[in-house]
Amino acid sequence: MRSRTKPRRSPLSTAPEPLSFAELTALVRASVEAVAATEPDPVDPFRGLYLSDQAAVRLARDHAQDDLDARLDSAAALLGLSHLEACVLALCAAPELHPRYGRLYGYLHDDLTRRLPSPRLIARLLEGAGFAAPDVLACFDRGGRLRSSGALRVADADASVPLAERGAQAAERLVGFLLGVDLADTPQDLRIEVVRADADGLGRGQVVAELAAMLQLETPVPLLVAGPDAPGVVAAAAGRPLVLVDAVSAGDPQLLREASLIAALEHGLVALGGIEQLEPGPARALQRWLASRSARVILCARTRAAAYTLADLPAIIVEVPEPSLPERRAAWIRASGAEDVDDVAAKFRLSIGQVERAAEVAKVVASSAGRSPGPEDLDLGARSASSGALGQLATRLELRVGWDDLILPERSSEVLRSISAYVRHRDLVLSEWGYERTVARNQGVKTLFAGDSGTGKTMAAQVLATDLGQEIFRIDLATVVSKYIGETEKNLDRIFAAADGSNAILFFDEADALFGKRSDVQDAHDRYANLEVAYLLQRMESYAGAVVLATNYRQNIDEAFLRRLDFVVDFPFPEPADRERIWRLLLPQKAPLADDVDLVFLAHQFKLAGGNIRNASLAAAFLAAEDGGVIAMRHLVRGVALEYGKLGRLTLESDFEQFHDVARALR
Repeated sequence: MRSRTKPRRSPLSTAPEPLSFAELTALVRASVEAVAATEPDPVDPFRGLYLSDQAAVRLARDHAQDDLDARLDSAAALLGLSHLEACVLALCAAPELHPRYGRLYGYLHDDLTRRLPSPRLIARLLEGAGFAAPDVLACFDRGGRLRSSGALRVADADASVPLAERGAQAAERLVGFLLGVDLADTPQDLRIEVVRADADGLGRGQVVAELAAMLQLETPVPLLVAGPDAPGVVAAAAGRPLVLVDAVSAGDPQLLREASLIAALEHGLVALGGIEQLEPGPARALQRWLASRSARVILCARTRAAAYTLADLPAIIVEVPEPSLPERRAAWIRASGAEDVDDVAAKFRLSIGQVERAAEVAKVVASSAGRSPGPEDLDLGARSASSGALGQLATRLELRVGWDDLILPERSSEVLRSISAYVRHRDLVLSEWGYERTVARNQGVKTLFAGDSGTGKTMAAQVLATDLGQEIFRIDLATVVSKYIGETEKNLDRIFAAADGSNAILFFDEADALFGKRSDVQDAHDRYANLEVAYLLQRMESYAGAVVLATNYRQNIDEAFLRRLDFVVDFPFPEPADRERIWRLLLPQKAPLADDVDLVFLAHQFKLAGGNIRNASLAAAFLAAEDGGVIAMRHLVRGVALEYGKLGRLTLESDFEQFHDVARALR
């Protein structure tokens, strides 16, 4: 800014330069000197709360200041301020830019604790530049540019403080801009996110071009962009940052002002995100707000289904497809620097933004171990980026078991490996090879595990998740099934909605309780029970991940439902050879075993499933720990007898033979 000899001007002047910061400082100095000159008791030590007149004059005459004119000019231009508004903003921001202004304002208020300027004080100062006090006070109007843009706020105070005497303060983000601080380094409201992207990085050339043309149109019709990478694609199409506001909190006027300020300073666009999460009440409020707008509003959502939130409100809808396998592969290579990314890119269907976050996690974990990111690090990062609200609705199972821990017939084991291959290569086969068009199916996989209790269904699901490196969640039926009509469907909808985009395996134990045979309609309860099954079939087919259903009673599963499954894995009761392998697997190498332990006898004599053998083995270990510290045959037999008691079986001599007395001793 350049100094001029005639600072007087109309408040709405369109001259190129407003007052410089030096000129504004001169106004403060003149006011301080005027107050000091008229002070009736200049030696009063309490004047200005211990800031003497002489000290105030010295502060006002201190010419040491930063060169802020260029940034003030830039902020005024970005916010579209008039010269008068720019002067008001500069004076209000002054205490944030140099501490001496706060002390001087306190002196002028005759109260050193009042370091923020009041509207009346600003009006008095700018009168010295030829501006009329009413014009200055009008700049503090709630609907004026300064406050509606979020650049300035008037502090709340009790009713005893006159409106014109309340403190006025520049927004923190604007102060950061004036001080040359990157906005990313300033405290941000978590409900606001600044999204930056470029068309090449997103790999969405066609959609970006379509959106770029849409953004040029001047229309009040809302623009809804749907897809997991929607905000980044909009930013790429606009060629500038996108300021994304959480739609759930969009009713907060202060939040919208904050977003508008960020958008102005960043030369960006404001958009509402997460509209699919709105409850009916806030959704109706959003509809009314959109209907009242004369300018276009940009909306971002994860799926096209968010359009239902808008009800009958017209909107332009642009879908951003999920990144393809080659796009995910390229994003992983670019973000992580790793070369072996084919597996993680195929298994985890992440958005580009999720890939970038996952890669950061992988690099941090690998760096802490002194290595470059490897497949396990990438899987870990992908799981962390996929995690969502599903953990609040279901139980996460541990990933500690592998194929060697699972004892099954060869055919069942082959089917399980086929499921793993399906999830791993579905994008390659269905999308890149074109099978998705010829077979017209969803890319999720639906599987039924059928077998008696304890035959390894839960472990098999964990093995599958471990092999794929994906999370697995067990759905608790107690949180799903409700006796009230329609509640079961609502609970299931919440689970599947939370699972969307999680890349998790959903494990429904005792699924026959939910997926039982549909019956003839005899009354209203039968009709709604059948609706539950039909609804579940639809939700399972729309889920892009793997769904595993486990049941002890395959015969209870509806036949029409079985036909719509991709895989059915039978878990037969283990034969003696398999039971022997289970016994050997469940007795750790570190466990002290006596010489009389006969696992062949245990496997052939006692018809137990794997889960029962596990319980018997553990019970024997605790008995041995209490009785000398070595696991002997008598401890294992007693463990089996305890398990027989739980199952309601008799401890027959034909089963226990020479160990029958040991078993009977437990009675």
